[in-house]
Order: sequence, then C-alpha cells, then structure tokens
Amino acid sequence: MLIKDIMTGSFETLQADDTLQKVARLFRKTRLEALPVTRAGHSLIGIMTKANLFDAIALGVPPDMPIRDFFTADVITINENTPYEEVKEIVRTSHAGNAIVVNDKNEVSGIFTKAGWIRAMLGEETRLNSQLNAILQTMHNGLIAIDKARIITKINKAAETILGVDAPHTVGKLFTELMPGLKIDDVLTCGEPFIGALHTVKELSLLCNITPITRDEIITGAIIVFQDLTDLLRIVEKLESITKLYRTLQSVMDFAYDGIVVVDENGCISMFNNSARRFLFNRKEQIIGMPVEEIIENTRLHKVVKTGIPEINKLQFINGIPYVVSSQPIIRKGQVIGAVGKILFRNLEELKILAKRLANLDQEFLEINTAQRSSEQKYSGFDQIVTADPAFRQVIEEAEIVARGNSNILITGKSGTGKELIAQAIHKTGPNPDGPLIKVNCAAIPTSLMESEFFGYVPGAFTGAQRSGKKGKLAMADGGTLFLDEIGDMPHDLQSKLLRVIQDKIFEPVGSNEPQKVNVRFIAATNQALVDMVADGRFRSDLYYRLNVIHLHIPPLNERRQDINLLVQFFLEKYNRIFGTHIKDISCETREIFFDHSWPGNVRELENVIERAVNFARGTLIEKQDLPHYLRDTPQGIVQKKDSWPKHSQLKPSRHNHERDVIIEALKRSGGNKAQAARILGISRSWLYEKIMKMGLSGKIS
Repeated sequence: MLIKDIMTGSFETLQADDTLQKVARLFRKTRLEALPVTRAGHSLIGIMTKANLFDAIALGVPPDMPIRDFFTADVITINENTPYEEVKEIVRTSHAGNAIVVNDKNEVSGIFTKAGWIRAMLGEETRLNSQLNAILQTMHNGLIAIDKARIITKINKAAETILGVDAPHTVGKLFTELMPGLKIDDVLTCGEPFIGALHTVKELSLLCNITPITRDEIITGAIIVFQDLTDLLRIVEKLESITKLYRTLQSVMDFAYDGIVVVDENGCISMFNNSARRFLFNRKEQIIGMPVEEIIENTRLHKVVKTGIPEINKLQFINGIPYVVSSQPIIRKGQVIGAVGKILFRNLEELKILAKRLANLDQEFLEINTAQRSSEQKYSGFDQIVTADPAFRQVIEEAEIVARGNSNILITGKSGTGKELIAQAIHKTGPNPDGPLIKVNCAAIPTSLMESEFFGYVPGAFTGAQRSGKKGKLAMADGGTLFLDEIGDMPHDLQSKLLRVIQDKIFEPVGSNEPQKVNVRFIAATNQALVDMVADGRFRSDLYYRLNVIHLHIPPLNERRQDINLLVQFFLEKYNRIFGTHIKDISCETREIFFDHSWPGNVRELENVIERAVNFARGTLIEKQDLPHYLRDTPQGIVQKKDSWPKHSQLKPSRHNHERDVIIEALKRSGGNKAQAARILGISRSWLYEKIMKMGLSGKIS
C-alpha cells in the first residue's frame, strides 16, 4: 500500500496573497486541518494550518490581511509513491500533524493528515483481521490463543471440531480445563517454543506446537497449534500389523516344501515362496507383476481367478515334468481378488513313495476315526459327490457355478440319486455357507400341519398350540437355505402362500397379522414330473417358474453305470473307517450282480447294500453271500448282461415280482416287524415303507 492510497485527494490550494477570511471559508468548506500554499505555477511554497489561522486572529490581524506572513514555509512533503512502511516511520518520528503529498514533478497531489492516517490504519487493521480470521477458520489444524493468565482468547473451527467444543462456551475459560496436562509454563515464562509435543485428550492423540506471543520483547500469551493424529496412528499400527503379517506369511510360505504361487485379480504374480522359485523360476527378478501364464507352463491360476471355481489335485506338466497342482480362488466380500496355487509334489515318483508311507499309517487313522467322522459330517461340498459320468459331471459343474449366486434352484431326479447331497453342496459353497440349511420334506408332513410347520405360529394361534408359539421352517432358514424336498407333494393352497414368500421375501406366522421379512435361498427337489403336474392343474404354474430359475437334473444310477465302481470304492472307504474294517474290493461275481441290477433305489440303495455287506463280509472282498437276499437269490436267467436283454424283455415285471416276494418273505420271517425286516433285506426302514406302499402290501401284512 502507498501513501497515495490513504491521502486526501480532494483539497483547495492557497496563494500567498489570499486573505485570512478566504482561508477561514476554505477550512469551513473542506473541513481539513491544513491547506497547501502554491505559486502561480502550482509549485509548493508552504502550508497554512488552522493553528496558523488561530495565531493570526489572536494577534488581532484583520480578516482582509494576506496570509504571506502567517503560513509555514518549512513544510513536510511526501512523494505519492512512498510505501506504507516508510510513511509509518515518518508518522512515528515527526511532530507535525500534516504533510503535503506531491508527485514526481513536485506538484501537489494530496494532503496527508494524522487523522487520515489513523483512519487508514483502522481500515488496514480491519482488513488484516478479516484475512487472519479467514485463515484461522479454514485451517485444517486446530488453533487456540491464550493470554499471559492462560485464559483462552481465540479458538478456530478445526479446534472446535477436534475437541468437540464450541467457541462461545470456550473463550474466556482457563486453557488447562480444555487441554489438561499440556506443559505450557516454559513457553509463557521463558519464551521458548515447544515443537512436536504429543498430548492425549479424551482418547485423542494430538501433535502440538506451542509458540509464545511477544510485544516489545514482553511475553503476552501463546499460540497452540495442534493436529489430530488418532486416525493416522491407527493406520500406522494397522500397516505395521499388515507388514508383520506379510512377513510371517512369507516365512511360512518359504518354510513349506510345496511350491506356492499367489496371483492378483489380473492373474499377475504377487507372491511366491522359495520352493516355487527353485522348482519353476530359478530367478527372483522380473517375476512379481508378470502374468502367470507367461511364467508357468500350462498354468490354470488365471482361469481360476476368472471362474472362481477351485481346481483340486489336477495333473499339470511343467517343463515336461508332471506335477499334482491345486488352485484355490481368494475371495473377499463375495469378489474374487486373486488365487493361490500349490504344487503338492515335485513329481509323481515322490507321490508314489508318499503313498506307500501312507499305506503303513492305517492303524493311526483308525485311532482318529471318530474325529474324522465328525469332520466329514460337518462338510458336504461338491468333492463328496463321486462320478465319472460326463452328463452328471456337467450337472455338478453347473451347480458349482450357480452356487455362488442366490437364485432359486429346482433339482429333479429319481429317489436316491443324490438330490439332497447336491442341495447341501450348493449351500456350503454358496454366499451364506455359515447360515442354516433347513430341510422340509413336503411328503412327510401331514397336510393339516403343513402351514404351521412351514410358517410357524404365534401363542394362542389355535387350540393345542404351544404357549410360547413356534418358529416355522421359513424363520429358521433366515440367512441361509430352505431345502423343499418332494415339492410336488405340497398342498395346492400352500403353494400360493409359498409363491408370495418367494416373490416378496415376506410371510405371516399362523395367527399373526405382523409380516416378517426373511432372506432365504430356495432349493426345491422332486422325483415327480412337475411339468405334467402343472398341465394337470395339480401344481401351480407360477410357482413352478419361480422355483425353476435354474434346473439341475440328476441322472439315475442305471444311466451312469460307470459310476458303480467309483461309488463302491467310495462307500467301502467310508464304512471301513466307520467300522474299522479292511475290505479292499468286491468279488467279480458281486461286480457282475451290481452291473446287472437295475438299481431302482439308485445311489442310496447301493450305499445300503455296501453298508450291509461290510457288516457281513468275512474276508477282504465282498462276496455274493454278503449281499441282501433280493440280490443274491436272483433266479438264474434274470441276472444277465444288459446288452443281451431282448427288446421286449419282461425283466421289469420279473424284478418287481421278485422284490415283492422277497419283501413278503422277510416280513413273514420277522413276524411283521418292519424294522427287523428292513435289517434282513439290507435296506432302510423308510425305503421298506415306500416299497410296501407302492406294492400295495400294507393290507396283506399280518
């Protein structure tokens, strides 16, 4: 700021011949304290002040006298381009109350008075205060000003926000009430700044800088500027924890004998252990960040990232050497963010050696049999489903894909094919594996109880209801999966209510008008032709299409006979662990019977046969005499190769009649005791009931 910015630019000039009377009129007109006196050429020769006028009047000089002898010739002049700081010094050292402002030509351009200077200073102070306040209020850091007595005189918005206070209730209070324990005594007494003081207030971690305020070398207060480091310190702690965890993970990976490679969501290598480096890379540079398919031959890690489907124990050739490799997706919040691959063995020879060692550990496995059985019961994933059939394999692959979503699924197939096992696997690998899996057998619940079992009821809903009410299957399945087995047997009036639940995710317990929301995935299963039932009006078409968003059909066992050998081995291993036996296989005669049997009970029937045979087996092989009567007593000519059956064979009626006779004989031997008859036949009691109903034998049993 220059002097011309604060001078009075509107003024009148006097000549030496002007009278005192004119001077008085001009002072009255301009209200100025002084006027410049110039020559005809506008050059300055002096200044006429009110004091000069008062002196002339006091001497009794008449008003018409010229001012030649009364103005002050020794005038202070200031160039109009003089900076503010120089003017401030002139004002401070000069006793004169007025000065004339001239331009570079020494022509008068204005008048400077101390009163004008004061007004200018007040305006400048207001402007500077506004700027300073704007800076203080927009600071990210908190600021508090205190006086010598430690009384708070100023607090900015950032400080209010950080400390949770407001200025009107804070200004005027002692600083120690707001930030107790912060050492400010040395700053206020010695004038030494305190930089980088860590202070804790109400669980906040603050970094404080304390600076003294001085005036004429006297300490008049202090400024405390602080920053909230709470979030930053938490981030630092978290980063330290993550770094420590990363180093621990790297150490664990390096300790592992197997080769381990980790890729990110783009399929680029992000980590690998020393074993992987030795087996695959033989170098450590330029590996991190490289696409895995460019580094590892025949790898499928990048494909696992795209599909999100694990690949366990797959044979992979790397540099002409076979390896057993497993790949597992890394999932966070439902999104695949990478994958980890593990090379289980350096080559297949090592696998053979290890297999021989494992063969000698059978006795140890028997000792931990109970723990293994408990573990198996807890997990029912897709790896528990055994098949070599391409059609069934396709069904399983489709089920693995749709399991990641939340769409409704309809599973069809004959009894015993494994519909419930597929439903369990979908639930366990779905988005809510820890949620409940609730099964409702629509064929086993009486029609009169179906609605209350399904929706539950409130206290006093009907006569005989529990006082506390009852939670229905729908509410029990909230946050998980509801498996509707034998959906074709659901009563027609309940179908419409189920439709509403599927559509709106809302239901009302029996006896209640309060709707309840549920988050449930519906999986339905049936061995009936729902399409025909829809056409006959026995099943609602709208419910059918709601359930049939994804359709999985499980082929019966007689259409995938190549699975019989796999299933036999699977069930032999299972029941060897359960019963502590060492049965290795089935005899050739038993295998021929198995391949010729039609297996109307499918996989469930085969498992029951194996379980019975393991109980009766006397050696390491299951022989014909270990089988149930209806298999081992089949008349010659009924059991034959499938390929040799005539086109219009009467096998089905013969088999039906034979089974009917065998069941009647078992019931006679057991005296009508169905549980004992089921044990004689080597089948479950529920299956025996089903056979009795289908064959119309219920009225013929004494």
